[in-house]
Amino acid sequence: MNPDLLALCRLLSNRPRELTRLLQSRSPSEVLEQNTSLIVGDVLKLEVEQDVNWLSVEEHHLILLQDDDYPACLKQIHDPPYFLFGSGDRTVLTRYTERVAIVGARKASQYALKQAMSIAETLGRYSVLVVSGLALGVDAAAHEGALASGEATVAVLGSGCDQIYPRRHWRLAERILDNGLLLSEFPLRTPARPAHFPRRNRIVTGLSKATVVVEAALKSGSLVSAKLALAEGREVMAVPGLVTNQQARGCHQLIRDGALLIESGEDILKELGIGPGDSLDLFLGVPSLSPEQEKLLDLLEVGPVSMDALLPALELSIEDLTVAIVMLEVMGLVHSEGGRYQATQLRPSGGWEC
Repeated sequence: MNPDLLALCRLLSNRPRELTRLLQSRSPSEVLEQNTSLIVGDVLKLEVEQDVNWLSVEEHHLILLQDDDYPACLKQIHDPPYFLFGSGDRTVLTRYTERVAIVGARKASQYALKQAMSIAETLGRYSVLVVSGLALGVDAAAHEGALASGEATVAVLGSGCDQIYPRRHWRLAERILDNGLLLSEFPLRTPARPAHFPRRNRIVTGLSKATVVVEAALKSGSLVSAKLALAEGREVMAVPGLVTNQQARGCHQLIRDGALLIESGEDILKELGIGPGDSLDLFLGVPSLSPEQEKLLDLLEVGPVSMDALLPALELSIEDLTVAIVMLEVMGLVHSEGGRYQATQLRPSGGWEC
């Protein structure tokens, strides 16, 4: 890996268009020699050395604008990043011909989490790559749904590719890395900052043919993502919510402004021209449950149980327990009544009924 290029990526990480212009006809070393304002000091040399070491590890990548696998749709946005650090399976950028972004509220309702998971899982079952931002709420639910389909997902970070944010999602990030990809245009070891997320969002939508908004307030980052997608000529879709839910008002506004109203992953597939049509029979086989979900379902078969009562019996955080319950709800195996959860049907000793 060229140290001069890595130095330029650090020096001009906030100016992607300038970096692209400077490197159009000159080598990185020539750019550094001809621009005296770009100083490579000892601290920067140490940073670059650490970058080289990180990139020497298998499945750590620096993806450049001129690379063959740099996504063509991302090149078409107003200011495409000249470089992207990547961790995981780089081939997802070429393996999937269809990509859809799913974004939404961080403090999402259970309804929104369920919808995001269900939509993402449906898309994954038809080999549509789900792209999101690894944030709390809808983003995490979208990644979980995509993983539940057995397909890959891409998470675009608002921090360095080696800095998982929020920190509690480190386990989710590890699961994404099994066959998916983490991406970032920020140099390694860059912490998450508020100003980074709008830049992150333009990559999420820029990678995608369509952007789906699942629950968003009128003033939210998700609406910024939708506007970015519209500005780039991409399709925007929104999931309606309860009229009394302030978190759903952004989606309703998008629909009034012309966004497609969608109620399921099937609706998105129809818009993309994928799938058999009006009725998709997605759960033909035996549901695949993790050991944690199996144990949780065992507990829920005895009758309605509160979240507080479940926590002591399971070695899970409240966030992981919420995700596990919502996944079982998506499968139709669990339902809630008055804030308490129970199994929808008992499992026969011989296994699941198909």
